[in-house]
Amino acid sequence: MSIKWSAILPGLFSVLGNIGSAAAGNKLATYNAAAVTAVKSAVTKVDGGVDHLQAAFTKWEDANPVAQEAIKGTVSLLRGLGVTVPDLDVVTTHVKAAVADLSGILVPQDTPAQATTVAPTAAA
Repeated sequence: MSIKWSAILPGLFSVLGNIGSAAAGNKLATYNAAAVTAVKSAVTKVDGGVDHLQAAFTKWEDANPVAQEAIKGTVSLLRGLGVTVPDLDVVTTHVKAAVADLSGILVPQDTPAQATTVAPTAAA
């Protein structure tokens, strides 16, 4: 009995691709969850945390105390979970995303003034 590899390989590659993308998605979800948790913790740990959170949202600066604490916290959480810690730039990207998400939730954002419209008057 011979095996027809041309019939088996496409299905096998499809299954392996799905497993790989699921694993990558799970890892990204872990990074995101760790970053969100670390930012929440940093906001409560740093004096004036909400103000620093808003400042980090408005203009990212590595010297921001919430940013520094959140990056350290994300790395600690990932290591504690036994997850390989990615490059520091990747951690920073996830922390920036978490800052943007949480800033929108925790800090009321200024809304642009509502434009008032005047109904046109009918010509007499």
